[in-house]
Amino acid sequence: MNANHKGYSAGWKTFLGVLLAVCFLATAAHAQPPLFTGTFTLTHPVRWDRAVLAPGQYSLELDRLGHSIIIRNAETGKIVGRTFAQADNSQGKPEDSELLITVRGEQRVVSSVRLAGLGKVYQKAHPFPATARTVEEARNAEAIPVEMAQK
Repeated sequence: MNANHKGYSAGWKTFLGVLLAVCFLATAAHAQPPLFTGTFTLTHPVRWDRAVLAPGQYSLELDRLGHSIIIRNAETGKIVGRTFAQADNSQGKPEDSELLITVRGEQRVVSSVRLAGLGKVYQKAHPFPATARTVEEARNAEAIPVEMAQK
């Protein structure tokens, strides 16, 4: 009976060791630095997908796998928005990073994001419902620079 107890204990030790190794490897995989990190400042409220960003400073991060853009309040570090990234390098890789904001009246919406060395990573084809004013709206756009974070 004592021999069975030792075998049972050894099995648990092996299981816990493997579990610990898997957790360590999973944590190390998630700890990789993002592909891009930068900051930007908004002077007006801006809608980005479901989030409305108040005027202020924000940080933007493109995760390592390139599947999502994470927006944080620069002061608190709190995540205020997350959106699916859609890489598009068809127009080349820009040297500067910027948010393109489409403006209709007092409303502002992020319509695209271009990141230096990566290309366009976000595009909202029609930030507002289609109307006859679409051409006018194309002229009513603002480019907000995104400053690359220092490494």
